[in-house]
Amino acid sequence: MGNRKYPASLFVIVLGLIYALALKVSGGTLIKSIGFSLPHFQTLSLKDLWMGFIILTLPQIPLSIGNSVLATRQVAEDYFPQKKLGIKKIGLTYSLMNLIVPWFGGIPVCHGSGGMVGHYTFGARTGGSIVIYGTIYLVLGLFFSYVFGEAILLFPKPMLGVILLFEGWALMKLTRDLKDSKTDLGIAFLVGLLAVGLPYGYIIGLVVGTLLAVLIEKKIVKFSSV
Repeated sequence: MGNRKYPASLFVIVLGLIYALALKVSGGTLIKSIGFSLPHFQTLSLKDLWMGFIILTLPQIPLSIGNSVLATRQVAEDYFPQKKLGIKKIGLTYSLMNLIVPWFGGIPVCHGSGGMVGHYTFGARTGGSIVIYGTIYLVLGLFFSYVFGEAILLFPKPMLGVILLFEGWALMKLTRDLKDSKTDLGIAFLVGLLAVGLPYGYIIGLVVGTLLAVLIEKKIVKFSSV
């Protein structure tokens, strides 16, 4: 899975492209529709900013802190212990991205532990994979924006499903360093159950897990009594 010379992801993507071109997308139509287009500057009213804050920002804060910042730093430490990537740097780049893209019609973007795990699992070991990834999006945005709905079908759901399956498995494997601590493993298991089983489970799990960890560390609560 982590073969750097022949990354498994390339074979999956090639198979996905063959499937899409054979059954989903007209290659001729895509080629004829290629056209250069730059993003346009967008003006945002106070109403737009307020609605974005209420509808998007507030619900996203727990997930952003957990996945985009804390989990990303932890995954970076697990995979690249020699690299010192701090929360401050992750948070700063995350903030800058989201302060810039809305003015050009972009959607919220973030770092993500899942993305890093996916790149690593399928062979990436340097920032070169991100450069390739970003280049693909630039090409799609600059030359295929008029037929983006068609172009995106080049990445069919079955292909994405296979990639996400292995990515999810790789994320689960990262919890193996908790196997020697029943307390940490128990908290992780409880948080996972809360996140999956309850409405707004992610934020509930985040709060409950953090409180439990603090209370157990201060010996206010014993794990055996939880």
